[in-house]
Amino acid sequence: MTMWLRLGGALLITLLVMAALEYFGVSSILGGRSADEAQHDLDGKLGQGFWFFVFGFVMFMSVVAAVRRWIGHLRRALAPPQLKRRHVT
Repeated sequence: MTMWLRLGGALLITLLVMAALEYFGVSSILGGRSADEAQHDLDGKLGQGFWFFVFGFVMFMSVVAAVRRWIGHLRRALAPPQLKRRHVT
């Protein structure tokens, strides 16, 4: 359950950052033209590809972190129990 909450949080943060950057006009700086020009131009797809790449990278890293965590849990669950030694004094 925690994994899905973290993935949802990563998605929400990514979308908020993308919206904030779009609001402040960072995408128009990266694209070199205004948003109106980019909508009518075929090169506007490059800007969309950039944001898709950012979103995909963040989601990929979230999934990798979740998989690594679950592999650790699985290893601990399947590991043989450690025998406790008694110290004779």
